[in-house]
Amino acid sequence: MTQERFSIYRPIHKAIRHILFSTSRQLGLADFGDDAVTQETLANLDATIGFLREHRSHEDVHVHTALERKIPGITASFAEDHEEDDRLTHEIEQLATRIKSATGAQRVELGVEVHERYNAYLGIYLGHLYREETVLQQALWDNFTDEELIAIDGAIAGEIAPERMGLWLTEMCASYNPDEITLILNIVKSEAPPEVFQGITQLAESVMQPAMWAKVRARI
Repeated sequence: MTQERFSIYRPIHKAIRHILFSTSRQLGLADFGDDAVTQETLANLDATIGFLREHRSHEDVHVHTALERKIPGITASFAEDHEEDDRLTHEIEQLATRIKSATGAQRVELGVEVHERYNAYLGIYLGHLYREETVLQQALWDNFTDEELIAIDGAIAGEIAPERMGLWLTEMCASYNPDEITLILNIVKSEAPPEVFQGITQLAESVMQPAMWAKVRARI
């Protein structure tokens, strides 16, 4: 059986999709006539856009730069995607700002609009993720060893502040299957201090479904 290559996109994109769809669901359920619900929903939307911007920066600085050294020009269309992504998320942020200052029926109408605009954006962004997972991932496999790809991934992780890493790990644990969580926890167990392993283990347990966590617990 052919050994599976290291995928730099699959793990993080699972978390990204979880974030995207969770936010879409929350926007669809939100009662924008309720002040507290509106505030919570917009805070979640802001956090989602923050995750997307951070992820985009990591790709630009680490993945695209590495690929351009090997295949000049290969990331040009993806850079254009990132520019469009920045423009669209900025428009959504502007709409969210309008919602914050609106009241009554106007705020409810803007709530419908932000839900529709966000989901239109979501459709575009999913296509971008797929292109990265096919075109760019294959280029990475063709031009880099797994050790080199793991080093790139490690460089990205190394520049994430601890408090941000905690937020990313929460989303990852909420979106990974038991095998993936087990792999991560076993790596942490072998390489990190016991208190770090304990903290991440508790985080995973807090966000995973009980039946799934039971499988992970039995394996670690």
